Amino acid sequence: MDEEQKDRILIVLTILVAILVFGISHYLSLDDEYVFGASVSDESVFEVNLTTGIKYKFLIDGGLIGGPVSIDVTISKGSYVPFDESFRTDPMDTFTVYYPYEPMFTVKENGTYQVHVNPSSGSCKIAIFDTNS
Repeated sequence: MDEEQKDRILIVLTILVAILVFGISHYLSLDDEYVFGASVSDESVFEVNLTTGIKYKFLIDGGLIGGPVSIDVTISKGSYVPFDESFRTDPMDTFTVYYPYEPMFTVKENGTYQVHVNPSSGSCKIAIFDTNS
């Protein structure tokens, strides 16, 4: 393989990495359609205003490396719990994908909800997406 071929391969690989990094960062860019977003590395509780009649999607971005193997998430308002999931991923996967994958939920009443997140280790980004937007 001559130097010209090596340079072409390097350019193509650089472009592919740039596209991948841009795609992942854009995935959770927290634009207007996200009603909530946060970076999490420890057990945390957040507040979010949710509305009836809207279907929400819960998203997790563990990044390329270092994301938690498991994340427990509960969304509640008092004793009412519209969302309670334990997310898991395969640590052998090249890309961190959490299952269940992007689950959806709705709420029965408007108001402020507690989002309790407990990652096993590492850090990740979480978001709640308004699918009606």
